[in-house]
Amino acid sequence: MVQAHAASRGNEKWLKCEDIEKQFKKKYALHSTCVQGLAQKLKANIATARQLRLLQKQANQPITAKYPYREKKYQTVIWKESALRWRADGRLSLSNQRGTPPLILALPNRYRGADICRAELTWRADHYELCVTIDSGIEIQETQSSGLVAGVDLGEIHIAAVATEKGDTLLVNGRALRSSKQLRNKRHADYTCLLSKCKKGSKRYRKLLKSKARASAKCYRQQRDILHKASRHVVNFCAANTVNVLAVGDVGDIQNSVDLGKKTNQKISQWAHGRFRRYLAYKGASLGIRVEDIPEDYSSRTCSQCKNVKNNAPKGRVYTCSGCGAIIHRDLNGACNICSRAKYGLYGCVQAHTQMYLRPIRRSRAFDTGRKLPTQVGTPRL
Repeated sequence: MVQAHAASRGNEKWLKCEDIEKQFKKKYALHSTCVQGLAQKLKANIATARQLRLLQKQANQPITAKYPYREKKYQTVIWKESALRWRADGRLSLSNQRGTPPLILALPNRYRGADICRAELTWRADHYELCVTIDSGIEIQETQSSGLVAGVDLGEIHIAAVATEKGDTLLVNGRALRSSKQLRNKRHADYTCLLSKCKKGSKRYRKLLKSKARASAKCYRQQRDILHKASRHVVNFCAANTVNVLAVGDVGDIQNSVDLGKKTNQKISQWAHGRFRRYLAYKGASLGIRVEDIPEDYSSRTCSQCKNVKNNAPKGRVYTCSGCGAIIHRDLNGACNICSRAKYGLYGCVQAHTQMYLRPIRRSRAFDTGRKLPTQVGTPRL
């Protein structure tokens, strides 16, 4: 599909999603919805690239965003609801092209009979994983008409600092997340060093490549687990304080046209603020909390007590105001200013009165996350 679309870009009329579907409908032993899902995925990637190119053009920047052009070694296959059915023996059947036997998979007992709307077969390092979307039957709550506003200051050291308009604050430590990233970087460096000494394509080269992928996939799962727990803490804190609007500081362009040094550039490039923001959005929607982005320029330099603005960014974890002498955690100071800007349109109208500090969120195994397993029930650990 990528090659076909890339070839059409030299013409005046590019291939549409419907044209790609027709062209590849019966060329593979896949269900028609699988081909449709892949074509729609390509269409979404093209739309994203087009939007990025437009933004770069409007900002008079070099156009670096590229349309999809490279093939992936492993592609995620999508089965929609019409291609899914439960068998009498409790296994899930994923339909393929007519005349091709279906893919039959055994799911854990807790998922049997569930209303599965979508299934995706993904490749993770050295094994396949089945990702399913299940309709729980629980309706998403509407945004509360009356409630408070809270500001969230995202950080690389502390995952999030939250402050409500009443001055209640929460600080989520992210040092366990940094530790996982540092371990991943060290392992990647070691494997890269070993790979450089091997002949490309040799047996040892392929073995080291698989080991590197496994290490990367394990660290990714650990980081995902920590981010899910951190976002759940933030949303629960907001629900407990009757917050209906969560204003998140927009840090999407924090590294644009800025060189912060080799080590800092690596930390910023691995900062999963976008993924954490998505976790906040869908968890908040289930509780009637709306998440919106807000500019956070000079929020860390401005004192939330007297509105004094520093010439430089504060150093360390503590903000000390030279004007009024206030001493406050720098991330909580930024969260108060973000909340103040979202509520009143300017900084310095919200001050922190109470502080809740969460210890570093630990990595855990499956049964430590509170999920019900076939043979046991785990309890959440903080």
